[in-house]
Amino acid sequence: MLWSAFRQCSNRAAPRIHLPRRSFTYCTPRRSTPTAPSLPLHAQPEPSLAEKIGRPSIRNQVIFAVLGSCVVFTYAATWTNIETDEWIEKLTHGRAPRTWPHTITSADMRNASNFALAQELRDGLKTVGTSTEGLPIGARNHIVHTWATVAQTYLNVTEGKRICWKICLLNIGVWIAWKSRRLQPFMLRNFVHDPLSGRSITMLNNMFNSRLAVVLVLNVFFLDGFGSSASFHLLKRQEQMPDGQIESTSRLHFLAFFISAGLFAALTSHIIHAKILYRRLISRLSLPSNQPAATTDTWASALRTTPPVSRLRSFFRSPFASSGPKIQSQLIPRAGGTGALYALMTLTALGFPNAEVALFYPPNYSVPIQWGVGGLLLLDVLGIWRGWRFFDHFAHLGGAMFGAIYYAYGPQFWNWLRVGVADPRPVEKKA
Repeated sequence: MLWSAFRQCSNRAAPRIHLPRRSFTYCTPRRSTPTAPSLPLHAQPEPSLAEKIGRPSIRNQVIFAVLGSCVVFTYAATWTNIETDEWIEKLTHGRAPRTWPHTITSADMRNASNFALAQELRDGLKTVGTSTEGLPIGARNHIVHTWATVAQTYLNVTEGKRICWKICLLNIGVWIAWKSRRLQPFMLRNFVHDPLSGRSITMLNNMFNSRLAVVLVLNVFFLDGFGSSASFHLLKRQEQMPDGQIESTSRLHFLAFFISAGLFAALTSHIIHAKILYRRLISRLSLPSNQPAATTDTWASALRTTPPVSRLRSFFRSPFASSGPKIQSQLIPRAGGTGALYALMTLTALGFPNAEVALFYPPNYSVPIQWGVGGLLLLDVLGIWRGWRFFDHFAHLGGAMFGAIYYAYGPQFWNWLRVGVADPRPVEKKA
């Protein structure tokens, strides 16, 4: 049995073992020769930095500023004609407090308008007195006295100062909105004009933007001082024209001038930033030694990832280059509103060359207005040269340019526009 089992085991085939073999012939190892990388059939050179990130456009901003100014002036001229025709009809048909047998002038219509405003304020005083009958006598007298004081002050000022006060109230409302954290995203999106954003509506909204209290005080001071003088100049120029159209109000003319000046100033700043300073900065970034480390896919990212190289070029940096809230709060957007104020100052200085201006705080020395305006313009030129960024000096110069142009050609343009939009049908006179 043991023998048979041993035979069965011995009959099995033993596994084959393959020993490693070594060649006794000597061969040199093959060396891989470097080959040139295969190029695509349609190989193109790498685009430059300027071609890669593109250029900001100014077409939409130019169209918005031009069309916006045309719409504002057309609306103002149309409604000025409508209100003038209404007052002529009232005075002619005896529905006013007195009849006017002589030729009606602009001064007659303004006097009648002031009389109607005084009547409205008296009615408002009666309404306040009736509404406060249930209050204690001391509180009621205080409320009525305050209303009467404010109403009398509002009635005694000119029409131009009234519209300036309303614009100041709008600026104060915008400043209050900036103090709300909930409204911060909305204000940053709609009341900040960034030349890199491509938006146009912000040029209009930013005219009333006063984020800092110091800027708000300066805007209110300049608007109250120079706004009424500019409005009075436009009114007198209209009356002195030989073929000037009579008008019952000048507030719409002044408002159209103010908005158009702000748009022109903001457009001037936008064009200089997008077409001059931007190209200078991109040409410097195109150098190999100044290429940013981060990937730049757009012109905005190229500017934000590159440190400033000088004060003049760093003036173009976006206010939102840093994501930190501290830096965003320090980089205040600036454009438009102060440019419109410079247009008012220039128009006033040219219209009243013998006037003098003085500071509202000591030392309150008076200087000729043309010297003061010229000094501010030189300060803006120095600010551009030094790269100051607290104010938009380009917008200031643009606003001053608009004021000078409007002084030379504005009244003639306004009279021509009123004639063009006037109703060809004469006002019917009843017997």
